[in-house]
Amino acid sequence: MSSIKSKKKTQRLFSLKKRELLHNNNLNAQYKLPKQISKIKSFKTSQIVASFISIKTEISLNILNRFLSISQKIICLPVIKEDFNYLIFREFNKNTILKEGKYNIPEPVDSSRELLPDLVLVPCLAFDQYGYRMGYGGGDYDRTFARFIDQKHSFVSVAIAYDDQKVERVACDKYDRKIDYIMTEKSIYQVK
Repeated sequence: MSSIKSKKKTQRLFSLKKRELLHNNNLNAQYKLPKQISKIKSFKTSQIVASFISIKTEISLNILNRFLSISQKIICLPVIKEDFNYLIFREFNKNTILKEGKYNIPEPVDSSRELLPDLVLVPCLAFDQYGYRMGYGGGDYDRTFARFIDQKHSFVSVAIAYDDQKVERVACDKYDRKIDYIMTEKSIYQVK
């Protein structure tokens, strides 16, 4: 195993354990997210927001997703397609039927229309001041962002994490893409 892969694996395991503790001690964090996202300038101008359904010890996005809907945003969720190496996004609203997708993550059924988001919310295990985030290791968001850039699609990325998930340095390689903002229950970190 290469040095960077080993560092990522170690940091990912540590971050999973740390987030579990943070989750158990911050059950009200989800209620602070609507106020936080309102501070992001790009949120006001965005029309299509890619959110996600929280799993495991991620901050619940139930309240935030309701806020997005009330704010007249068109919401979409990521869909991992087996035959693609990137994510597609399908519309999500109160009438959307969800199915269990890859990794047991709920996603809209295939009949939901595909959308191209201008604001993308991203799950996170750890983040640093340089704009790097640690994901689960699949690289789906990194490949999707690279594809958006190749297509010259303008978008803003926002990782969602507990504030104490911040680390000095996220282990990263040339395939890892920087995030524009990190949104926590306490702060908004804008990457310059």
